[in-house]
Amino acid sequence: MFRRSATPGADVTVEVAGRALYAGYAVEAEVIVIPRRPLQVTTGWARLAQTELLRVDSARDAFPQMTQSRRRALPVPPEPKSVHYAFAENVSMEPGIEYRFPVQLRLPPEAPPTVKCKHAHITWELSAHVETRADWMPGGDGLLADLTQVRAGQWAQELVVFAHPSAAAVGGEELPAHPSAARQHRHVRMALELETGLVSNGGIVAGSLSVQPQASFGATEIRVELMRWERSGNKQARVIEDREVLQRPATLVGGESTEWAFKLRVPERLMPSVLAQHSFVGWQVKAVIARRFLPNLNVTQLIQVYTSP
Repeated sequence: MFRRSATPGADVTVEVAGRALYAGYAVEAEVIVIPRRPLQVTTGWARLAQTELLRVDSARDAFPQMTQSRRRALPVPPEPKSVHYAFAENVSMEPGIEYRFPVQLRLPPEAPPTVKCKHAHITWELSAHVETRADWMPGGDGLLADLTQVRAGQWAQELVVFAHPSAAAVGGEELPAHPSAARQHRHVRMALELETGLVSNGGIVAGSLSVQPQASFGATEIRVELMRWERSGNKQARVIEDREVLQRPATLVGGESTEWAFKLRVPERLMPSVLAQHSFVGWQVKAVIARRFLPNLNVTQLIQVYTSP
């Protein structure tokens, strides 16, 4: 079956108000339409859509219900969440004249932020297009009327939605102002204390590690790590984004407590803490006592990472 193609009947662009966008905020913009020929616009649409990638190894992993009936199918990506706005209806346009239409689309209060990790990937796109009636098809009602509608011009651009500096906004636990964690191993106690548990992209996680051994022993090194754990579908990855070696090698004396201060930098990329339908991104600070030929000793503390302009 051949489909007839046509050159765009209008140039469509969108000017977006320059403001940082967060969940629940309104996207204020202006759609600009410049017809190339006389144009009868039946409808003009603006659309704000969120797409979340679902990364799986097979259809069996993506849709367990398909295996119950012993039927196989290819994995289908989840439908994007979107908000629509009709900015024009039955408008006659003359060629070469600039027509401007203000639009406002509000992000849902539960909208996840933009995330671009190895597996977890959430994006937002603002698009606009104008529709006209095709002159090569007969008119009609119902389904035939829908088939006669063609796009005379369209435009699309990705928008960045930032994460609020709030644990509740990313589905995480509310952390204390100065989070801390301690772990008692067989012969040593490790304790982490952080200045804050809420850090922006590009920010610094500062804190201290104290180690109190009950018996003397040696370690190849003592270090702290900033680790990101992400998951999308059945794909996951743990990545060490930053680390600091506090001492190498180290001799810990029984009964003596030692304390080290440290600073770890969060990457400036769009990788905030998030808990979405198919995606998860979590962050933690991990202190490690590495020992030769013996298992490492460690203690961890969760943090929340948010994004800002």
